Amino acid sequence: MPLAPLVRPAPPADRRGSSFRRPVGARPLLLGHRGARQRAPENTLAAFALALDEGADGIELDVRLDGSGQVVVLHDRTLERVSPSGDPRDVETLSSAELATVDVGDGQHVPRLEEVLAWAARQGARVNVELKLDVSNRARLVARVAALLRAAPDAAARVLCSSFHPGIVQRIARALPAVPAALLVGDQAPRVARSACWRALDALGLNPAASATTPAVVAAVHARGGFVCAWTVNDGERARALAELGVDGLITDDPRGILAALG
Repeated sequence: MPLAPLVRPAPPADRRGSSFRRPVGARPLLLGHRGARQRAPENTLAAFALALDEGADGIELDVRLDGSGQVVVLHDRTLERVSPSGDPRDVETLSSAELATVDVGDGQHVPRLEEVLAWAARQGARVNVELKLDVSNRARLVARVAALLRAAPDAAARVLCSSFHPGIVQRIARALPAVPAALLVGDQAPRVARSACWRALDALGLNPAASATTPAVVAAVHARGGFVCAWTVNDGERARALAELGVDGLITDDPRGILAALG
């Protein structure tokens, strides 16, 4: 009688990322992409609060440095796209005081990461902090984010750091060993998941583009004890399909619509 194939158990999940892993029988986590950005100015406290009001479990946001070296929540390097006036200035040339006077829609300002972390702690909300790769000094950004998270209440249980830049992921993972980190990937997600190069960065998860999130990607990441948060999911049918695949989290511009689609 031929021997039965050897079944190797999956490695135990690292408990650092437990709050971003999907419990059996639960729906995926919902994270508002830059908040509820379809109905409020993106990456503002108003958008983050609205995401929670719409049923999201937390938020996803982008961080970079201003001219004073403060960590601010802003996707682009300039203010042109988000300011009603089309302000073309580079945020790295503006002091914190100057940046505080800029309206980014509906009277909202560009928040500091410290502000958002304090708000999220009060709400008990999860936060995915994406460190942008187009900053002038990546090492300084990592160091400043790490310092803020060390001081933030319950950061290890509620915060996830991510980036498209492998070096940034590795730096933040090693600077903050108690806080989970994830590598952001696009169409190359199947290759990255299969090779497990994300684990070599000390990352605990993979945040793939929704279009590249296949059954094989989810299975490969889960087999190595990791979690999968797919972005950006705004279609209800796609959200249900990803939920059936077993993804742990969905990053969406429309928390209200996706929550309704998941039922």
